[in-house]
Amino acid sequence: MQHDSKRQVPDWLLERLALGELDAETAADVRRRLATEGRSPDDIAAVVAASNREILEQLPATATATAIRGRAAKAAATSDRLVRGRTFLWGAPLALAGAAALVVVMVRQPAVDGPRTGETPEIIIDKGGPVSTAPRLYIYRHGADGDQRLGDGARVTHGDLVQLAYGSRAGGYGVLLSIDGARKVTLHWPEKQDGDAPALAAAGETRLPSSYELDDAPAFERFFLVRAATPFSVATALQAARALAAQPSARKQSLALPAGFEQISLALDKAPAGTKELP
Repeated sequence: MQHDSKRQVPDWLLERLALGELDAETAADVRRRLATEGRSPDDIAAVVAASNREILEQLPATATATAIRGRAAKAAATSDRLVRGRTFLWGAPLALAGAAALVVVMVRQPAVDGPRTGETPEIIIDKGGPVSTAPRLYIYRHGADGDQRLGDGARVTHGDLVQLAYGSRAGGYGVLLSIDGARKVTLHWPEKQDGDAPALAAAGETRLPSSYELDDAPAFERFFLVRAATPFSVATALQAARALAAQPSARKQSLALPAGFEQISLALDKAPAGTKELP
């Protein structure tokens, strides 16, 4: 997919660049776009790392916090010019609200009127955390203000332009497809239905080269990443998807795949026809 050179690089891409989680081609494209905007990726990485260090100094000395600190150190290592303090962070000529949230945690404090057990507050990792080799599926909706990552159950409408991405640090082989409320099955990657599933890039996140416009199918669109450690036929995934699409429980039920397969899915709920979703 060719990026719109007039659109500013979104913050989530800055985070991935700072962490070194983009594949070589995507990273090169982001750096090119930053250069066009007159911004330095090294300076951005340094700002993110400096902000992380200040946040992490306030975390308790737990195993989870240690893992988060290690991830932040990785971001810091991507730049030779570390920027200290908050002056540059808040004065930077870009929206770093998302980029500064390279590591975001929620600390659950005991209820004010509830029992206090003295236990260490629970830390829930929202972004960042230990690197996982489990496969992941991402969906981005293109908009005038940039790309928005959609979660499971997000509301979408007919005509929305979405792009799929996957993460598979362990590599393997995979297929990306979808089913919808009209019981239709669409193969998104690879393009051809015959043959074997292609190899997955062993990277944190890899985007498919093209986008997908949501049609007028009712109720939902559900996307799947089907992965295996060894090559398999694309037809295996398609047959399982067609069988599921015909079921009333297609919105939530898993694909019936042979042993040795992994699957991950994200479902998008369709707004009724004629309904305009707010951004």
